Amino acid sequence: MKRFAPWLLALALAACATTSETPKDTAKADYEHAKEMLAKGQYEDADLFLQKFGANHPYSQYTIQAELLRIFAAYKSTEYVLSETLAEEFVSRHPRHPNVDYAQYMLGMSHLRESSPAEKDQAQTLAAIESFRTLLKKYPKSVYAKDARRHLQRLYNRLGKHELDVGKFYFDHQRYVAAANRFQMVLEKYQTTPSIEEALYYLAASWDALGVKDDARNTALILRHNYPKSEWSRKAARFIR
Repeated sequence: MKRFAPWLLALALAACATTSETPKDTAKADYEHAKEMLAKGQYEDADLFLQKFGANHPYSQYTIQAELLRIFAAYKSTEYVLSETLAEEFVSRHPRHPNVDYAQYMLGMSHLRESSPAEKDQAQTLAAIESFRTLLKKYPKSVYAKDARRHLQRLYNRLGKHELDVGKFYFDHQRYVAAANRFQMVLEKYQTTPSIEEALYYLAASWDALGVKDDARNTALILRHNYPKSEWSRKAARFIR
């Protein structure tokens, strides 16, 4: 039987003790490591690493901040459903946290990335709008407020075009009442969007097709008054004669 020298055995035992022991609080080191991975663009690795952070450091001062890092990591990994879920959970669990506005903003951004073009279902667009509006209502002085307003206008533009496209579909299929309802929706809810001029024209055309000549004329006059140089105003001139 092979024997180890006493000093070699002692050295081996010391090495085992060193590698098996871990500092009582490595949360800060893990947190900094996660930040380094994010800085290097290792978003998926950071997400996986942060997934276990709460379990490894349940009482650490870094645990909540690590949750915010994971929202960012999931978002940058294009895991938008995950970042949405994480952001929503953070807002629910930590409503008074000083960085809750960031989580609310990322909730809106996640919905935004999941949203569809104007010709498709707009459920995620509506969810994004609700998230950004909540941010502006609860945290009007947030550093993310300006960006939220910019995204809101883009989302409103998309919804305006969606209503316009649906209205034109009905118009092309001679369903003029349904078409008029959609065009009026653009007028009522999306007046600041680029779809307003075309919606006014098609609303006038819908009234004209329904034989409601006075409403067709009045709508065309509104279009001409507000957008005198518009191509749609020129085309609507036939309803004024």
